[in-house]
Amino acid sequence: MPRMTKPAEGPENESTPASTGIETGLPPRDNLEFWNALKRTDPKATKPFQRPGGFRGTQIDPAWRLQMMTEVFGPVGKGWGYEQLEWTIAERMVFICCRVWYIDPHTGEKYFTGPQWGGTEMVRRNRDGTEQPDDECFKMSMTDAIGKCMLQVGLAADIYLGQFDDSKYREESEVFYTVKSNPDLQPPAIEKFEADLKEKLAAVADLEALDDLWRSGINIRIREIGSVDKAAQNRMISAFSQKKNEILKRDESDQQAA
Repeated sequence: MPRMTKPAEGPENESTPASTGIETGLPPRDNLEFWNALKRTDPKATKPFQRPGGFRGTQIDPAWRLQMMTEVFGPVGKGWGYEQLEWTIAERMVFICCRVWYIDPHTGEKYFTGPQWGGTEMVRRNRDGTEQPDDECFKMSMTDAIGKCMLQVGLAADIYLGQFDDSKYREESEVFYTVKSNPDLQPPAIEKFEADLKEKLAAVADLEALDDLWRSGINIRIREIGSVDKAAQNRMISAFSQKKNEILKRDESDQQAA
């Protein structure tokens, strides 16, 4: 494989280290900010695969990768992108070397990942033993290289760290992405739900009405909210407990007065 040529030096290829806060007087940046935003993989965007020889792994949907990078950095070509640095053909395989760049949304600085190679066979083997040229080989090699570069920023890191092999972790990821796509579980919706709940609790007059309110579907919603906002869940459960204690104390006082 030919040796990769070094990209031209210049301001465009230089990146400024993330601010520590010492120079700017601002709080220091979290070095894992982008990594943590990209590391969790949506199970729906994966499927298992097995290569000749018995190697097993998890394949990640390329479109999902693009979506995640766009979500964190912005549209491709503006907030992030990639550059082909070199390509070559050897042993009936095409190899492409590229690197990914991205713009820090906070500072506007442009950064580059290290270069990575992707490779794909140029010939597709059919089930009957015949062979035919694979017109997707260049695209797949580029996709392979880009995916390796994105990992350096943290994208789908949980798969490469082995966390995705844990069924419990995958279940948590399913819940995470289900909640993420549900508008009712976004912060503004949770805030409104909590405010409405306070009004409903204020109107409750007895334990039977309190129980009816809890079983009206609010208990299910509070449980769902707990998957994204434990603090809000605890506040709402505490509000129910507080209302119950108020009713019990009032009833006790009424019995004593009678």
